[in-house]
Amino acid sequence: MIEALDYEFMRHALLAGLLSSIICGIMGSLVVVNRIVFLSGGIAHAAYGGIGLAFYFGWPFLAGTLGFSLAAAMLMAAITLRARHRADTIIGVIWALGMALGVILIDLTPGYNVDLMSYLFGSILTVPAGDLWIMTALGLLISGAVAFYYKDLLAISYDDEFARIRGVPVKGLYFAMIGLLAVTIVMVIQVVGLILVIAL
Repeated sequence: MIEALDYEFMRHALLAGLLSSIICGIMGSLVVVNRIVFLSGGIAHAAYGGIGLAFYFGWPFLAGTLGFSLAAAMLMAAITLRARHRADTIIGVIWALGMALGVILIDLTPGYNVDLMSYLFGSILTVPAGDLWIMTALGLLISGAVAFYYKDLLAISYDDEFARIRGVPVKGLYFAMIGLLAVTIVMVIQVVGLILVIAL
């Protein structure tokens, strides 16, 4: 087992898995407590539209995917705050549109098309060193933000009305939490894929 760590790709895979488990553990707890599992699934699958945009227009993977995911996440967050009774329906539509857009754009991309399966199911053995540094930076950002606003996030997770009375900026923190969730999802897409990220 130890001999496997002689290979660089195995060391990268181990570090990627470790970073993913820490961040997904932090954000996953917030997702479960706030009962936004379906919303997180919507963001994860809508992110595929960002992947398609990135490859079609030749943008960097991270920029295209993160930008699209954040936009979709903010839209879903606004919907869940304003129209909770219709949120599941609209999130489901955004979920499907994101996936469809990604598939269409990747298919239309001239030249070599990337393997769709690597983004759906991840490829932990092919994580490059550059992505590990990005994952580390994003992981520190997410961990630091959650630690700094921990009490307020705890308050809005269990009783948002009481938190609002106490002067906690409920809407702002909710949008921030959903934004951090989108960043987390993009961070682990290459490691575990769009499908398994919901489980984490």
